[in-house]
Amino acid sequence: MTAKITIEHNSRTVLQVLEELTSRFEPKEMRPAMKQIGDALTESTKRRFESGTAPDGFPWKPLKEGTVLARIQRLLYDYDGNRRLGLKKGFSRKDGSLNKRGHVAVSDKLASTSPLVDSGKLKRTIRYLITDDGAGVVIGTNRFADEWDGGAAVHQFGSKDGRIPARPFLGLSNSDERMVLDILNGFIQESVSAK
Repeated sequence: MTAKITIEHNSRTVLQVLEELTSRFEPKEMRPAMKQIGDALTESTKRRFESGTAPDGFPWKPLKEGTVLARIQRLLYDYDGNRRLGLKKGFSRKDGSLNKRGHVAVSDKLASTSPLVDSGKLKRTIRYLITDDGAGVVIGTNRFADEWDGGAAVHQFGSKDGRIPARPFLGLSNSDERMVLDILNGFIQESVSAK
């Protein structure tokens, strides 16, 4: 069984344009516009991981100290507790402590790390699907969508116990909405001029 998270965006303006489209075109004729929207929104959603912002424009909550410390631990040690070989040569002293170069490497790694980008798996799984009738598009991920202990749901909505804050990555920003409207209006204009 596949889990599913649904977030709907019901912009009156977008819905009006979609109503106009569905009154003028068969759903399957709208597939090119839905593909263009899917491509554009997939890229827009992926860019949120780089900017660390939600669709509403608010920045994601920063990582908690414990998460940062865990990332440092993983950077320095493998799963068996052995010092990672890549840091041993040139990054550490004989006693195993980090030298200046090692501190810079760890600082650089942590400075470039923001919430939801630790492994990059979530971002890489953002995809779109055109609905079976061709008149709609769905943006999402299959990355443990139903797991509230580390999957997509906990990142989108926050953990049930409140320890992990919500960091929404799915949804439409104002610029996404304008982009969708531009694509739909362009589709209408092209279709009218082609007839």
